[in-house]
Amino acid sequence: MANTITADEIREQFSQAMSAMYQQEVPQYGTLLELVADVNLAVLENNPTLHEKLANADELARLKR
Repeated sequence: MANTITADEIREQFSQAMSAMYQQEVPQYGTLLELVADVNLAVLENNPTLHEKLANADELARLKR
């Protein structure tokens, strides 16, 4: 069944759609997402141990959402 998608993929698509909708309704939400991404990047750049720990746990992609 090539057209089957996982529950995780459904959740990911749903959360992306909700985020896009909310950004249209509340423009500052987009600004908040950018701020959070900038802070996450700065923390990971300044803490290689944390970066490695999150990478080993396959959690880095979650922070980039």
